[in-house]
Amino acid sequence: MNINVSYYFRYLLILFTALLISACADDDNLDQPTELVPFYSKHYLDVTWHKSTGEGVENQYVFLQPLILDKIAVTVSRDGVLNIISLTTGEFDPDIELNSIISAGVSGNEDIWLVATRDAHVIAIDAHKRRELWRTRVSSEVLARPIIHEGHVVVRAIDGKILSLNIDDGTIRWQYQRAIPDLTLRGTSEPVVSRGKIIAGLSDGRLIALSPEDGSVIWDLALSVPTGRSEIQRLVDIDGDAEIYGRVLYAASFQGRVAAIDVERGQFLWARDFSTHTGVILDEKTLYSSDEKGNIWALDRLNGATIWKQDKLAYRKLTRPTIIGDYLAVGDFEGYVHLLSKYDGHFVARFQLGQFDDLGWELGTGIIVPPIIKGKDRVVVITRGGILYVLALRERDDDF
Repeated sequence: MNINVSYYFRYLLILFTALLISACADDDNLDQPTELVPFYSKHYLDVTWHKSTGEGVENQYVFLQPLILDKIAVTVSRDGVLNIISLTTGEFDPDIELNSIISAGVSGNEDIWLVATRDAHVIAIDAHKRRELWRTRVSSEVLARPIIHEGHVVVRAIDGKILSLNIDDGTIRWQYQRAIPDLTLRGTSEPVVSRGKIIAGLSDGRLIALSPEDGSVIWDLALSVPTGRSEIQRLVDIDGDAEIYGRVLYAASFQGRVAAIDVERGQFLWARDFSTHTGVILDEKTLYSSDEKGNIWALDRLNGATIWKQDKLAYRKLTRPTIIGDYLAVGDFEGYVHLLSKYDGHFVARFQLGQFDDLGWELGTGIIVPPIIKGKDRVVVITRGGILYVLALRERDDDF
């Protein structure tokens, strides 16, 4: 209990600090969200269907990502209702009551689904029998979705611990402990697995590679080093998800750097100054990311050089971009889904959610979970208010 109280105190301190800064700032100097400029395009986004999945996160910084499988979407509400929804029709199967406040979205596969709770439990659900398999208490609240690797469940908790659980019964196999700074951002990145290593980005700006067998450290690398005098200036959390391409890891931190790292040796291939809490996404040649100011960047994957930068969405609290064919999809705080060309960053389509559910964009329609791509032309988005949308990318008639 003392552990949980200390972490909640930390987050209250962060909130108080943010409010204090806001109160002291001159209104004229505040960074205002960029106003959107209309544009014409032959492409547009259209709603296929939308459904309420239950209680959303509203103004809380909690990522309840849906799990998108072949024919269904598996979602979880903040108050612990697991929904199974047909991606074709939007129809619901019977839901599963978990009776817990949920702190991370759904992960897993066709056989097992995983969620994490605010009171520090990881829950496994049998995807075929639609019932709870096990529930294991870990060291503290879990904000990043657990991942599955070769019969094990890897969990990163907010107290700095990384744990491995047996997928069959949830027993703890091993745990790795790392001290965290006194002040951190509210969030953690999901671990990734590559070449026999579990790789995690930490709140102190470091990346570590652990052995899946016993949690021993294979390599430890400082992606970013804290600088500045104040605790806020020294925040260098790696809260955005990293990506793997071949034997190279790509990762970025807040107030730090974006870099390419050789997974085998734990050494930099290139690095450059950058600041993001949303993470990175890749294709064969390019790394894409939205920075803390709302700029979207395309960088050469091989050397980190800038290919293009789109600054027309500044301060709109963007999600991480997602790749859909030749385009990038990104969500913002007003519930807009923006599509951009991944080759030069020009706008291709735009659609605002909430036009059909009357929630209002202030809380209910804002987007913090990155859009998810299904097939060649479907974009799945969940709002802060818990509304799940399936959008279709369409092309206008030539005589429009």
